[in-house]
Amino acid sequence: MTKKVETPEVANQPVEAPQDTSLATVSMVLGVISLAGPGLLFGIPAIITSSIALKKKLPGRGLSITGLVTGIVSTVLSLLFIGLMILLFIWGMSHPEILEEQSAPAPTEKGTQQLFESSRT
Repeated sequence: MTKKVETPEVANQPVEAPQDTSLATVSMVLGVISLAGPGLLFGIPAIITSSIALKKKLPGRGLSITGLVTGIVSTVLSLLFIGLMILLFIWGMSHPEILEEQSAPAPTEKGTQQLFESSRT
């Protein structure tokens, strides 16, 4: 009785190279960081890296899409915020009377003299 040893078929299959998802991961990390604050600083590179990963059809498509969406959202929000600040600055420069009404009035000479005399006693 001899046993017949069978070789597994797995050994005959070609070995697949590990898939590199580093560009997709970088785009996702940049996109998520851009949502936390510096939208233009990290959002634009997130858009660029995710676009490259998607065009080259690299693995990690979900990560690339996440980086693209978060990069676009943070970039748009940053641009809207900058535009709002510019509009508020222009509006404030063209309406100085509104800003002057809200500031505290300067003390008159008589009020200052009374304040000085009351602090002496």
